[in-house]
This record gives sequence, structure tokens and C-alpha cells, in this order.
Amino acid sequence: MDGRSSVPFKIATTASAGLYGYYAYLGTRTPIPGLPQEVAGGLDVERHEFVTPDGLTLRLKRYANPDGPPVLLCPGFGSNGGAFDLPRKDINMAVHLARAGFDVWISSWRGCGHDPYESDGGDWTHSIDTLAIYDAPTLVEGVAEVTGKRVYWIGHSMGGHILYMFLQGVRFEDGHVVSDPALVRRHHEQLAGGVTIGSPPAFWYPKGNPYYLLFKSKPGAAVINAGIQQMLLKEVTAPRIVGIGGMGNALDGHPRAVMALSRTPFVISTYCRRNTTKDATTCLALFGQGDASAGMYVQLFQAIAEGTFLEHPGRAEPGQQYDYTDNMDLVSLPLLFLTGNYDFANPGAIKRFGYERVSSDIKQYVNLPGYGHTDLLMGRNAAEDVYPMISSWLNSLAKEQDRT
Repeated sequence: MDGRSSVPFKIATTASAGLYGYYAYLGTRTPIPGLPQEVAGGLDVERHEFVTPDGLTLRLKRYANPDGPPVLLCPGFGSNGGAFDLPRKDINMAVHLARAGFDVWISSWRGCGHDPYESDGGDWTHSIDTLAIYDAPTLVEGVAEVTGKRVYWIGHSMGGHILYMFLQGVRFEDGHVVSDPALVRRHHEQLAGGVTIGSPPAFWYPKGNPYYLLFKSKPGAAVINAGIQQMLLKEVTAPRIVGIGGMGNALDGHPRAVMALSRTPFVISTYCRRNTTKDATTCLALFGQGDASAGMYVQLFQAIAEGTFLEHPGRAEPGQQYDYTDNMDLVSLPLLFLTGNYDFANPGAIKRFGYERVSSDIKQYVNLPGYGHTDLLMGRNAAEDVYPMISSWLNSLAKEQDRT
């Protein structure tokens, strides 16, 4: 490049750097996102601990209303209970339900949560199977024992999928997942109803869907299979996979950096951008996100590759893995299936493999326009569109059960 041709390049580079610097300066002048606010004034807050069969302590936050129906909130993949309890009045499902009279229990899976509600992680060699077989029964039995009542389960994303698994009565037998008819009956008896939010029983997409083109293309399939192999290796070498929420030490005191991460193209795919604020996505990253195990990633990637949700591949011979999607007919609990038309989990899959497959006499499917996946929890109008719908459905179900 000669001197003359480099002049426009230098001007463009200088102008770009100046513009970037200007916007960076403006960023430092905007209100700091994600600062916690007090939203639970007047509520009775308790801390509870329940121990799993393999010896790990799960810690829960309770907005105690002993006279109200107990509601157990279960978070999604790489999340903790804080996703339901964000420090903002207009994006806090837990507080909304508590003020509506419910006895609200906010749980976190093993290895997730923030002090003083962080659950033990053990050696991090767990899979999603482990959460359904050890953690879920521990949470349900613990809440039922304290309250003396049947429990209502609300699960977001994986938190809803674990409900499907729990209701199939799964347990380990010689390291392999099997469905136990006695546990199917027991688990249904322990629960009074359930709400799943963006919880697909299968990663199914119709042809022409962008995710179908992404996951079923040769390059996409190769990337997913490579991810499975990498995570199988990490199960042995470094089984704890740190998420945004686990970067606390590195990002501590840098909320604008967290905000920038929460608005990156990859993260934006998990919510409808028009339906969120920067402050809301920052709050979710700061208070609602956590780590996941390599074994959990193996099952997630396997489900995307296969299109059906199977047990961890290390627990059975190829072709003999327990198929959770294929056994959805074992589920007969009253269920509300809630999703959004922009949900990457695919509303069609939730309806086809969830709502239409379960044996529930009482069930409802709702596809909210303008919602993605995580904004079903913290969207601009979630407090008007989502929370009252869930509260109303649970109240109607409770009244019907009282009459019978």
C-alpha cells in the first residue's frame, strides 16, 4: 500500500476508533446496570437445606406463606434459582407468586446458586439424569415434608424437562436409567400440578426452520459431535464448565462488561431482544446464571444431535439408552405448557412431544407472541403476561382439586 492509498485507510481507522471511544464514553455515563434492589419487603424469608441420597446439600430460599399452596421453582440449564428471583420488582416471578399467596420455594441444582443459597457441587461428575434421579426427589420430598402438602412444580427450560423425567419415575439400575412403575405412582402422588416454561421434551425442528438447517447440516452436525467428544473428555479432566454466572471473580465490579456479554449475538439467541432491556439481561447474567457439568453438556448436545432426549451415553450400550421423549405418555400430572413463538426450544416441539403426548386429563398449551426463551422470566411485560397466567392457572387447579 503506497502513501496515498493509505491515507483514506488511516482516516477511516481513526474515525472508527474515535466513534468507538465516544460510544464507550457514553457507556460509562449511563446508569450502572444490574445493581440489586430490595423487592421482597414485608415477605418472610427463610433458608432451608435438604440432603440428596449421595450426600450433597441443596439449599433453598423460601418466601414463606405456610397457609398457601407450596410452589417449587426449578431453574434451567446453567442457571440457578435466582433466575426466578431477580432484584427487580417487575421481573421477579418468585415475589409475584409470594404476594399472590403462594408458599414459594426457590431451588438450585447441585453446584448452582449464590451464597447463602449455593448448593453443593460434589465432584461435578453428574449428568442431567443425576438431577432427575437424586436432586428432584430430594427437593419435592423436602418441601412436602416441611409443608405437609402436595407440591406444585414450576420449571423453566431444563427445570421443566427434569419434571418430565421425575414423573417418569426414573432411577439408576446398575448405572443404567430405568423407569420404575412404583416411582411413577409415588412422584405423581407427591405433586399437585406443574408448569413448564420453554421446556421441550425433544429438540425437534421442521424442515426449513433455521435451527434445522443449522443442526442438521454437515458442518453443524460435525460441530455438535465434536462438542460431545470434547465434553466426554472434560468429564474426566475438568468436569466443571464455567458459565457467565461463574465468572464472578473476573467480572466482579464490572457490571457493564456483564451487560455487554448479555447482549452478544450468541446470548441474544436465547431471548427476544425487543422484549428485554439491557438491565434485565444484565440482572439475569449476574444473579440467575451458573455453571454446568460436562456430563450435562454431553446430554444436551446428544439431544440436539439425535432430536430426542436420551440418558447419558456412558450409562448404556449404544441403542439401549433410556429415551425420555419416547416415554412422555407416562406423565399424567395436570400440566401447563408455556412457551413463546420466538423460543429457540421450538413451540412446535413442546406441543407435539409434550402437550400432545402426555396422558394428563388436565393440560393446557400456551404460545405467547413476542416471547423467546429466557424472556419468559424477565421480559418487558412478563409481570403482566406470564406471572398472572401461571398464578391464575395454579389457583384454578387448586380450587378444582379442593372440590374433588
